[in-house]
Amino acid sequence: MKVSSIVFFATAALAQTWTSCNPLEKTCPCNPGLGTTYSFDFTQQKASPIFPPDNYVKVDYKSDGVHLAVAKKGDAPTLSSTKYILGGRLDAVLKIAPGKGIVSSLVFQSADLDEIDFEWIGSKPLEAQSNYFGKGNTETYNRGATHPVSDAAQNFHKYSIDWTRDAITWYIDDVAVRTLTPAQSKTLYNSDNYYPQTPMQIKIGAWAAGDPSNQPGVIEWSDGPINYSAGPFNMVIQSITLTDYSKGATEYCYGDKTGSWDSIKISTDPSKGETKDETTSAKPTSTKAATSSTKETTLATSTSEKETTSYKPTSTKKANTSTYEVVPAITQGLPDSIGGMDGPQNKGVSSSGTAVAAEKTTSPSTTTVPNSASSVKSTGLSLVVAAVFAALLS
Repeated sequence: MKVSSIVFFATAALAQTWTSCNPLEKTCPCNPGLGTTYSFDFTQQKASPIFPPDNYVKVDYKSDGVHLAVAKKGDAPTLSSTKYILGGRLDAVLKIAPGKGIVSSLVFQSADLDEIDFEWIGSKPLEAQSNYFGKGNTETYNRGATHPVSDAAQNFHKYSIDWTRDAITWYIDDVAVRTLTPAQSKTLYNSDNYYPQTPMQIKIGAWAAGDPSNQPGVIEWSDGPINYSAGPFNMVIQSITLTDYSKGATEYCYGDKTGSWDSIKISTDPSKGETKDETTSAKPTSTKAATSSTKETTLATSTSEKETTSYKPTSTKKANTSTYEVVPAITQGLPDSIGGMDGPQNKGVSSSGTAVAAEKTTSPSTTTVPNSASSVKSTGLSLVVAAVFAALLS
């Protein structure tokens, strides 16, 4: 697949507005660590123990993968990882859910509201959206980008996110479409504290963003309203490979309230980080857990220390520099099942802007991110959240 351009745009978002326990505010439970590479092929097996569906969600396992169907108001079928990573990579082969008002999402998220994502609107299958948030901060909305893709609703594509101390890189079919460095994040946020750097859980799913009962901004962004009679609308996940670059980690604990990478304490004690129902025939494809006489430590997970994996892309391609007019767009802010530790939420703010595509080179640090974004029109966020609660409970 040829990726010819990157479109950066101003995005208004809620991101994660709630967490059951924010480690920046109080002492919270530690997060179970993956510490290895885990792969699961949904065309060969069912019910991954590391990526189970949320308890209240019905999913269908078919020959082409696991189907997550949006059929009615409030539907948000989601696979949620039971393990966390600190630095790592996700490869997911999937088809997005088609249809106006249907949104598919792939999200990295942490307890202190760091977030990295891919997102797709069902009626716009020729583009994928990338975004990130730090510590739940949505004071600015200039971090989103769109990337061309060949009919994401009809074709399976491999979407990857590679996250280290040094950079976050988004890939489509092993081609790098965007790279973000801490320095670029500091420019975008006007702070060096908002580059994602805390243990992440992974969530993949679809939801009914364009339901007529949702806020106008949500419906507009998702190209709704939804015509449920044309459904159900299925997101299909064929396979998942998740690598934790903190090799051997069994548990992640916040050492203080800074939310910095170095503050995270990593345990390699095998007795820690256990989750329920971990017995399975599906086993990690590679890597041996690191052993150490010291059971708790702080591991550096820089680019140079990443585990070598067979699915690592070998090259990147250049993107043409172009200017695009961006239609009103909103990204982020997910319902509880996808947004994870955040409560049910929605997208109630819209924005528009003109963006300049960045030139992509083989050096991750050369991606250009704009220093400013166009003005953002705000609406009452409290009304948005209240509306979503009402929608999900009705």
